[in-house]
Amino acid sequence: MNLTQPKVYVPASKWEKVCNAASLVVIAVTVLYVIRSYASLPETIPIHFNAQGEADNWGNKATIFLLPGISFVLFISLYFLNKVPHLFNLPVKITEENARRIYPLARTMMAIINFQVVLMFSYATWQTIQTAQGNAGFGVWLIIIAFIVPLGTIALFIKPMRRRQ
Repeated sequence: MNLTQPKVYVPASKWEKVCNAASLVVIAVTVLYVIRSYASLPETIPIHFNAQGEADNWGNKATIFLLPGISFVLFISLYFLNKVPHLFNLPVKITEENARRIYPLARTMMAIINFQVVLMFSYATWQTIQTAQGNAGFGVWLIIIAFIVPLGTIALFIKPMRRRQ
């Protein structure tokens, strides 16, 4: 982390606001789904899955609230981190001259990644409930998507950042 990057204020972009609002909606819908599904869950539910998507650890059904809780804590943490882009470790040198061009891109990228994290936790919550009710199991695709999607988002933003340098 480069602590010498300029501290330049940049307002939230339209896409940053959309991603943040969508993240909150997804978290709220997930919590409502958990509340609605809670009574129909067995007393013991899967709480961990192996690489093949099979449940390999079990816990009390109240643990289903952990996933949306973790999602909310991560969302809030990344939301406030996004307000200080001078703390980001970016792939380009930030100067007083280019900070106003690069920080908005960096903030939008982080908001998109934050939204992706919320979506993944919401999917994991839904899939855990489905598995607990005997409907399905996790697939290996979630693990692959959890790595590829955020890395792909970062890759998409690196080129425009380098052009604005």
